[in-house]
Amino acid sequence: MDAAMYKALSGAVAQMRRMDVTAQDMANSNTTGYKGDRLAFSEVLAERLPAEDRSGGWVAVADQRTQFSQGGIQMTGNPLNLALEGDGVFVVETARGERYTRNGGFTLSPDGTIVTPQGDALLGEGGPMQITGTTIEIASDGTVKSEQGEIGRIRVVRFVNPDQVVKEGANLFRAAPANVEEAPGARVVQGGLEQSNVSPIDSMVSLISINRQFEAYERAMKLMDSETEKIVADAGR
Repeated sequence: MDAAMYKALSGAVAQMRRMDVTAQDMANSNTTGYKGDRLAFSEVLAERLPAEDRSGGWVAVADQRTQFSQGGIQMTGNPLNLALEGDGVFVVETARGERYTRNGGFTLSPDGTIVTPQGDALLGEGGPMQITGTTIEIASDGTVKSEQGEIGRIRVVRFVNPDQVVKEGANLFRAAPANVEEAPGARVVQGGLEQSNVSPIDSMVSLISINRQFEAYERAMKLMDSETEKIVADAGR
């Protein structure tokens, strides 16, 4: 009975974790450049259970992985709004070092540097991208020009192994230098923003399904608890 109770409990805990991740995704379904997460589960400790209880092990979260699928692009007409098509991320300079993002909602700082909403500089091949002039034109390969001529080229990189990328706040990603390489196949779209790749409808359906599975585990635990009480009561007579 104890083994069965622990199995049900592990399943309920796993569903709670799924609910947290799905709710987080749903809350960011309108966040520019947001990438949803998925959990990978594994069966653990089955080999340590008694032979009669080995019909299945306990459920555990093996990994949380970010889904880097393309989001839709909404054209805004703002020349500092940039989107990416294909496998790639922008590189920004933060106080903690280089970070990566798909959120292309950039603005200009007082000194003309292209920055994120948090004030982190967008990096080009030669350092922070600083605009000289009054107009800005950005080609699909990231080359930036103004009426004064070519300014530089925006760095666009890709992750060699996306499963080793860590999410940070403010829609930023952290990755080891060895896990980053140039992304020649990515295309910069000026005047547009990539939308979240999370569907709010799919997230709502998932939340309903997860809640029902959690309730099923909860009912199973209550039933086993009730049976245990009966066994203890009968043994005491």
